[in-house]
Amino acid sequence: MRRQLISVRNYVTSGVTQLPYYARKLPSYLWQARQMKLQFSVHYISYISTLVLLIALALGLYTRWEHSQDLTILIIGVVGMFLFGISCALTYYFSMESVSSALVHLWLGCLLGMVSFTEKVEFSHDTAEEVMNIMLLTSLVLYCFSVIGEQFKSSAATEATMLTKSELLEMTGMVIASFLTDKDFVSVALLTVALGITIIGIRMKSILAVLNLLCLVIVSATLFFPALKVSVNVYSLCCFVGRVVVEPLVDLFISKLTVLERWQVFLRASQFRRRIALLIMATAQISHVCVAARFMPNHKEWYIVVPIFVAFAVLWFLFHVVYFITCWQLMNKITDCNLTFGSLHDEGKNISRIMASKGVRHFSLISQRLVLYTIISTLIIAVIGFETRNGLTISMLFIVLPLELMVLSLLLELGSVLGGTCVGYALVVPASYYRQDGGATLLPAVTLQEVGARSTQILNQIQRFFSYHIIDTYGCDYSSSGITAESLETKLKTFFERRTTDGPRFDTYVVYYSGHVHNSGDWALADNGLLKITTLLEWWREQNTDYGARLILILDTEHSHTWVKPIRRNNTDFVAIQTYKASKITDPEEGCEVHIGDFTKDWVEYNCGNELGVKWGGVSRVVKPLYGSSKCWSDFTFHLPTNEDIAQHWNANFPKITRHLIKAINFPNFGSVCCCCDCVLKCLKRKRMIWCPPLELDTGHGFKLIRS
Repeated sequence: MRRQLISVRNYVTSGVTQLPYYARKLPSYLWQARQMKLQFSVHYISYISTLVLLIALALGLYTRWEHSQDLTILIIGVVGMFLFGISCALTYYFSMESVSSALVHLWLGCLLGMVSFTEKVEFSHDTAEEVMNIMLLTSLVLYCFSVIGEQFKSSAATEATMLTKSELLEMTGMVIASFLTDKDFVSVALLTVALGITIIGIRMKSILAVLNLLCLVIVSATLFFPALKVSVNVYSLCCFVGRVVVEPLVDLFISKLTVLERWQVFLRASQFRRRIALLIMATAQISHVCVAARFMPNHKEWYIVVPIFVAFAVLWFLFHVVYFITCWQLMNKITDCNLTFGSLHDEGKNISRIMASKGVRHFSLISQRLVLYTIISTLIIAVIGFETRNGLTISMLFIVLPLELMVLSLLLELGSVLGGTCVGYALVVPASYYRQDGGATLLPAVTLQEVGARSTQILNQIQRFFSYHIIDTYGCDYSSSGITAESLETKLKTFFERRTTDGPRFDTYVVYYSGHVHNSGDWALADNGLLKITTLLEWWREQNTDYGARLILILDTEHSHTWVKPIRRNNTDFVAIQTYKASKITDPEEGCEVHIGDFTKDWVEYNCGNELGVKWGGVSRVVKPLYGSSKCWSDFTFHLPTNEDIAQHWNANFPKITRHLIKAINFPNFGSVCCCCDCVLKCLKRKRMIWCPPLELDTGHGFKLIRS
């Protein structure tokens, strides 16, 4: 009896322990079922959309063959059925889904083009034609729902691409249809190419490309097809444009990829391919002006318009020479960034940080205005040739315009996202026992060896920090016997004078020091010399007059925290200090000894990707990080190009014949309209930094200043 009770108890206990396992697994099972149901629903809607589209196209082809008895339409329909059968066979018998999908999309684009370009007035009263139009719109709506569902289903960031195979094949089918129907094949083909370039611009996450798409649709409906004197089926064209445009538009607003991540498809290509792309773009731009000039004599008042066109064509040529040189130099900078990216270790690979260190931001800010005026010159040429417009000039305009808008969007993104330039200098002096009277202190050989090894480790860590954040290194000096005041003055003044390869000064200057100091925080130099904070700031002001660069001091010394207050009281310079303060050890047996270099090790580790491995806020932590910034620190902005910078850039890179254009683009700056609001915001930021400074102060170069 007892054994039976024990067995019943064990059975009940095992059942109770198993129940929570299935209960915990039930939500995951439900989630998987929901995902499978969503995936099935998305594919189901996509298949229905394609089926409705096929029925609509079949009705349209039948209506056109019934009224015209055109043998071409019959052949297209038979070939379409044959290709549909082949695609089904390739999918279900040979598992060649990619080839099958390519045939289907090519066929759909061709059939949509046939239905579009064979429209006649008598079709408007046909019942089958009306049903076809309704089914085309229904198919487009279902396709939009399937694309949105697919995007939400795969919410993770997808790979960046310029143009999908389905979009390319459907546009190719449209071009084939224009050739078969003999509806100005060249103009329609070029307009289709313009649509493809606009889609590429949208996939590059350019809002300007969306505006260009709206203009393309409006101009095509009101000017392009009337200029060709071709009647088209609006519903089939809307279905075609919607099928190739809806996915890029949805991807524009839903995808998590940034603009730079999307552009990596092009920027990471080989230098040869990028230069070939620039040459193709230049050929398209020249062809656009040549086509516009070809039809300019057809104007009724050609004797007035032609001289005006020639004058603006010369201006157009000069701006486009500047535009081409700008794009070429940008590609050279991108090539330099790619080479640097390939030479770095995995922990330091950050293309944005590399671009910032190479001065791409400053270059982009200068080039934005140049490219903007280039686009304006293109639009002026188009406006002058408005009266002599035809399908060829319109299609060429919308090939050139999205290309120039994409370049402008890229420059705007690089100018707003990338950080400024930064240069660093490090000085490491072995910190041993220092006597206030300047006398010598005898140290054991073991102590000297430990101090030397610790200093070498500090030097390696700061070099790693400069390399990780792509900081231009002026030098990392190691002096075992100290450095004199004269040598340090020469070194720092030369460092403060350092400029980028493009000419302007660096945005940020970083000075690292680890070595002897007095109790006041002043640096103890050789021959009883010292460096005070006031002297250091005087040297900085001599080289930073009216420029607005900033200075960051990183000090790993015993008493450098005494410099924090003088820097916080500074109201004229953009200066910040990062150091530490060692807490008092109440129990010598439990406390750990603080060595010079402990702070550098943790700070570098924290700013080189190991943020979780360093705990600054621990109660038992002895080394407490501390930073201080001047009162005007929050007013700092990365350097914006001045008229002098633009003139210097122009003289160094562009031909002399274009230098007169500087006066056209260097218009005076009348100040900000919201200057009062800017003053209020600056005041609020200053008060916030004084009353509630953040625990982590982002410098904009990838590393942070820390306080505990």
